[in-house]
Amino acid sequence: MKSVLKYSVCALALSGLSAHAAGAHVITLTNATAAPVVFFSAGVDTNLLKDALAPGKSVKLNIGKSCKVQIAVDFADGESVEPRAHDFCADKVLKLQATQGE
Repeated sequence: MKSVLKYSVCALALSGLSAHAAGAHVITLTNATAAPVVFFSAGVDTNLLKDALAPGKSVKLNIGKSCKVQIAVDFADGESVEPRAHDFCADKVLKLQATQGE
């Protein structure tokens, strides 16, 4: 049976960060996959990446004032992460990683 590469999102909480900070929310997006990330949105359908995020790299992104948002991710190889709700008030780091599925 052939393995299918699927992408998952792993949120990492950072201690010492206020969960209710006022103003804009800056998050860290980390690409722990083998494919560049070409699209990342958080709350709106606008790509927050200026350039593709290479494998093994991280970028800080301003996601605006709302921290409970719907995220969407597309990769250069045509794969994507299904849109899902995420709470950046609790998790300021988002790690994208590959998982093996059947």
